[in-house]
Amino acid sequence: MALGRKSEAIVDNSNTHDITLNDKDDVSPQNQAGVFGSDPEKAEGEPKYRKMSRIGGPIPGIVGESDTDSTLSVGKQLELEQSNSIKYRTCSWQKTAALLFAEYICLAIMSFPYSYSVLGLVPGLIITVVVAALVLYTSLIVWEFCLRHPEVRDVCDLGQMLFYGWKWVWYVTAVMFLLNNTFIQGLHVLTGATYINTMIGSSYTGTCTVAFSAVVAIVSWACSLPRTFDTLAKIATFSAFFTFISVLLAAIFAGIEDHPAKYNTGGPKGNFVGEPLVLVVPAAGTTFVSGMNAFLNISYTFIGQITIPSFIAEMKNPKDFPKALWAVTICEIIVFGLVGSVVYAYTGTQYNTAPAFGSLGNETYKKVAFSFMIPTLIFLGVLYASVSARFVFFRIFEGTRHKGNHTVVGWASWAGILAILWVSAFIVAEVIPFFSDLLSLMSSLFDSFFGFIFWGTAYFRMRKADYGPGWIHRRGIRGLSGFVLNVIIILIGLFMLTAGTYATVQSILDNYATGNIKGFSASDVQRLIQPAPLNVAKHAPALRSNNKFSTFHTSGLIKRCNACQIVLCTPIASCRVGASQRRYTSQSSSPSDTLKKTALHDLHVANGGKMVPFGGYSMPVQYSDLGVGESHKWTREKASLFDVGHMVQHRFSGPGASAMLEKMTPFSATDLKPYYSTLSCLLHPGTGGIVDDTVIARLGPETFYLVTNAACREKDLAYISEQIASHKHFGKIDWQVLDGWGLVALQGPLSVEILQDALGEQGAEQVYLPSLYFGQCKHVYFEVPSSDQGPAPILISRGGYTGEDGFEISVPPHLTALFTEHLLKSGGRDKLRLAGLGARDSLRLEAGMCLYGHDLNDETTPVAAGLSWVVGKSRRIGGGFHGDEVILRELKPAKEGGQGAEKRRVGLVVQGAPAREGAIIVTGDSTQPAEIGKVTSGCPSPTLGKNIAMGYVQRGHHKAGTKVGVVVRGKRREAEVVKMPFVASKYWKQAAGTAPG
Repeated sequence: MALGRKSEAIVDNSNTHDITLNDKDDVSPQNQAGVFGSDPEKAEGEPKYRKMSRIGGPIPGIVGESDTDSTLSVGKQLELEQSNSIKYRTCSWQKTAALLFAEYICLAIMSFPYSYSVLGLVPGLIITVVVAALVLYTSLIVWEFCLRHPEVRDVCDLGQMLFYGWKWVWYVTAVMFLLNNTFIQGLHVLTGATYINTMIGSSYTGTCTVAFSAVVAIVSWACSLPRTFDTLAKIATFSAFFTFISVLLAAIFAGIEDHPAKYNTGGPKGNFVGEPLVLVVPAAGTTFVSGMNAFLNISYTFIGQITIPSFIAEMKNPKDFPKALWAVTICEIIVFGLVGSVVYAYTGTQYNTAPAFGSLGNETYKKVAFSFMIPTLIFLGVLYASVSARFVFFRIFEGTRHKGNHTVVGWASWAGILAILWVSAFIVAEVIPFFSDLLSLMSSLFDSFFGFIFWGTAYFRMRKADYGPGWIHRRGIRGLSGFVLNVIIILIGLFMLTAGTYATVQSILDNYATGNIKGFSASDVQRLIQPAPLNVAKHAPALRSNNKFSTFHTSGLIKRCNACQIVLCTPIASCRVGASQRRYTSQSSSPSDTLKKTALHDLHVANGGKMVPFGGYSMPVQYSDLGVGESHKWTREKASLFDVGHMVQHRFSGPGASAMLEKMTPFSATDLKPYYSTLSCLLHPGTGGIVDDTVIARLGPETFYLVTNAACREKDLAYISEQIASHKHFGKIDWQVLDGWGLVALQGPLSVEILQDALGEQGAEQVYLPSLYFGQCKHVYFEVPSSDQGPAPILISRGGYTGEDGFEISVPPHLTALFTEHLLKSGGRDKLRLAGLGARDSLRLEAGMCLYGHDLNDETTPVAAGLSWVVGKSRRIGGGFHGDEVILRELKPAKEGGQGAEKRRVGLVVQGAPAREGAIIVTGDSTQPAEIGKVTSGCPSPTLGKNIAMGYVQRGHHKAGTKVGVVVRGKRREAEVVKMPFVASKYWKQAAGTAPG
């Protein structure tokens, strides 16, 4: 396709709407009878003179001397503007390039390292070049269309002409056009506001964010006031320059600093370990949704054809537009590919964030690099506001003196239109609770049309207008190649419309099902430029958590600058993958790691399980037969079966086992009887911070069974290995990780009946479940009926994570699927259903139970977490466990000479909208609020019909009945501290004699 070669003069025949190319015509504006154009794709043997025809009649609404004046040539438009004090067609190609630079070279560049980590560096770079080439080609089609129809003012005019002048197409296009632009404005209002809030160190209160958003909206409104793109281009040049400096600094800083942020810290989930690893190709097991999201992330950064008709409409010489387009495209490919590759190379898959500023370990580097991005955060919203305002203003004042002159009516209307647009942007950013998700969804829906479908259709209509119905045959190989290429372009658009929308909706559904509101929230920007606690790892649209690739078994490991490793990970490579940041309650995007599967994966899929990444595994968030809320209530009323086989099961034995566990945890081995269990915590030496929470069961004098979190696997294994190696004087310790063993949780009031029936006579001879109380366990040798597997030991423990009576059952690998199917069959669908992570999360919150990485982390002690009871009575006297000095001081109240905990975990009932993780807890009245803590988990309670949450508050504010406020999307919501659990537990306790107790 030869789009963009030197233009020739063309003559507009207003009767036939045909444009004749003529090499010898005078191309000066004074002698133009038509518009400037080129002869795209002229084949050999074609006549030197050909007609570049209009695809249809004129657009009504442009005032001229006659009806046919609606096809005013560029020269005629320039002539008509000569007497105006405001001239629109004054933009040079250089200034148009500045506008394009400002539109394309933006914050989204810094999400390319994330995309490359999902797609692999080589496919990511290839996609970058291919998408850039396709956008360049389609942009040239837009340009050619505008040359044929110089009266086109924006993409709405173009859309109506493209689809046979149908007025309803204009209205649909206009709605998409205005929604797209307004939501982009809203995004930049929110981002700019949070940047100001963070940099001045203001307490993050309800009025604070709203006020700063208003400030940003007002500043943006003022910057939007220039009436012409020629004037706006000066601001665009400034914006593009600072953006270039920002990304250049980010790449330089990533290369010169010793290590990226969180390097080798382990992190709350063990994500941050080892040297940065770079994938040359996608990791085996990369999901369609994660790959599609990474592809869309790249595509959306390039797609911007929606503004091109507006830009061309104000160019003095539209024929020069390709110069601007080529300059920008070349720079895009270089800057996007180079910055994305360099930053990814030095931050790797484990440590890269989106935007990548968060990957910088040096806080000064981070703030400096991000600060240079601020002009773009403002100007991009300004640019889209200006484009939208033109759409409205020109249609109101076309043909009047107010359009082209300095009149009070004209300027007041222009300022008023902009004010309405910015107020709308402010409202959607601050009021709509699912704003970011809606923005992502609109991008999938709108960009498919404005990026591809429109322009493939435009190509076909223009060629048919030029050559007639048989244009493909008439043009030979050029006609066929053009036809094929533009069919592909339309199919890409349809693919983005269907598969892209599916990927976006699926991601949204997964997040909402688990209490996660995805998107570019205020706290996301705050974390980019402010030191964050170790347990925070969430980022914004297009934005995702850090992932960890730990042990790659493959060849091709290459050292790079002593700062990273390039890993060739083929689809057959064996990869052990650590956990990505848990998505529930605040994180957005799909992890790109190779996902492991539990022994029940096929069972989940066969039963309609909606699979999502969690803890490095593909796990069901819910099933097709019950929604999350329905599954939650089913568990409370009947019984549900949860697959928790992703959890890490351990066995400790040997003479030094109890001493080792007493060193790592505050539990008392002497107080724990055989076949009893207790909740405990692995503790950091010195600080007493929680490495992970765990359940410890004693199976013999020196034999113990532990369960730890899947998301902390790599961190826990490293911690335990180090502890055993450092305490060999305790004696021999045999430590086994029971990889492959299944673990299922049967929870609900009918659990005991269902399990006893499933165990049958062979089980009844070994255990009578009504006499197995909460906190007790029992080995049962069981043979699944009608199977060829012999008896095998299963460990039945009474307890769970829901607050209901129930059991957790550890099953050998070969028996896991058979036993689970037998259990489901024995229970029957009228009593027992499969349940997923979504219901498990809301159930555990109602039960007041902690989730590591959210309610617990490396910096939180058991006392602060409200888990003082995990410290055994004998341990409170003698200590001897990690962090004992800190924990024992906190256990002793300050009034008794102790220290007490500075913060305390509390339960909250919140009025109005639900409070999610990261929401600020405040006290005082609305005029002078003071921050006292943060929410760590929150969701609507299906059982209570109230919004419940957990969080940490400063000491003194933790008493039940204390009135506080919670800032939810910039608005203060009233809340009250309450006792936990929120829903009374129903454990079968021996102390009560009967259950529930």
